[in-house]
Amino acid sequence: MFNNTDKSYPIELVADFLGVNSRTLYYYERFSLVCPARRGRKRYYSKQDISWLEYIRELMYDQGMNLRSIIVLIKRRDNVILTRCPEDVVNSFKNYLMKMDDYF
Repeated sequence: MFNNTDKSYPIELVADFLGVNSRTLYYYERFSLVCPARRGRKRYYSKQDISWLEYIRELMYDQGMNLRSIIVLIKRRDNVILTRCPEDVVNSFKNYLMKMDDYF
């Protein structure tokens, strides 16, 4: 679905790929779980953002964690969230933390 030449993807494509509603992605952004790039009023997600969102979805649906717990672990920069985590997701997490530092 995603090719190697594209660097960012619109919210509708990402929502469809993840099997969620675009409003869910807005919700995640509201709680600073993801910080997509913006061009005007449109949001674009990188491959790292998508990997990160896949992992969050896995934590919620497969591991049974709630969103609040995930947010607490992230804000504490707790390595618990990275156990059994693929390297590309770890890189996404580090990228996410850098964006959070710039954001706040």
